[in-house]
Amino acid sequence: MTHDPNQVNYQAFRELARSVLEEEANRLLEQGFAQFSSLESRWHPNGFAVFHLNDHHELGNLRLHIWPDTRRVSRPDGAPIHTHAWHLCSRVLAGTYTETIYEEAVSETVGTRHYYRGTIKYLKDKNSVTDPGTSLLKPTIEVEATEGKYHEVAAGIPHETSISDGEFTATLLITSPPILEKVHVYSPEEINPSSYHRPALTSDEKMSLLHHLERQTVLNKGATE
Repeated sequence: MTHDPNQVNYQAFRELARSVLEEEANRLLEQGFAQFSSLESRWHPNGFAVFHLNDHHELGNLRLHIWPDTRRVSRPDGAPIHTHAWHLCSRVLAGTYTETIYEEAVSETVGTRHYYRGTIKYLKDKNSVTDPGTSLLKPTIEVEATEGKYHEVAAGIPHETSISDGEFTATLLITSPPILEKVHVYSPEEINPSSYHRPALTSDEKMSLLHHLERQTVLNKGATE
C-alpha cells in the first residue's frame, strides 16, 4: 500500500499541533491575554484580527485569531471561500467556530456550484489576487467547534468560515511552514485582479479584544468549576 506523503505529513502535524496547542492554551488561560497588547495585529481580509504570537515556533507559526462581536474590518471585495498554503490546526478559546469544507469538482453533480476564482502567489505576495477564472465547488463537511475543541484544515482545501456578526469567537492556532506556492479564493461575485493592504488594529481595538477574551475565558472557566 502506498501513502500520499502530504497526507501522512498532515496527520503527523495534526497530532503534534493538538498537543502543543493544549499546553499553550492552558498556559495562556492562566497568564492572561493582555500581554499581547504590544504586538502588531492586523485585520485579515475576511474580517478577524490576527495576532502573531510566535512566527518561529518549531511547528510553524503560533497565532491568535479573534472575531469581534462588534465592528469587523473586511476587504471590500473579499472572497469568502479560500485555501491555505499551509496546514492549520486550531483550538477554540471562546465562542464557537463554524465553517464549511468544500472540494473542487470536475463536472456538475448534485450540490456543485460555479464560483469565480482568483489566485494568490502566496510566497511572493499574499495580498494580491491574480489570474481570474472559474471553478466548480461542492460543500462536503459542516464544522462546528466549541470552546476547548479543535478543528483542522489541510493545505489546499477550500473552506469558508461563517461566524455571524454579533458573535465573539477566538482561536489559538498553529500553521505549518508553507507547502504550496499558490492559493485560491472563490466567490459567487466576479473576482478581478487587485491588491490589498491589511489595516493594523489600533491600540484601543487590541486592548478591547484582548480584555473581552480574558473576561470570556474567566466566565467560561467559572461555569465549569
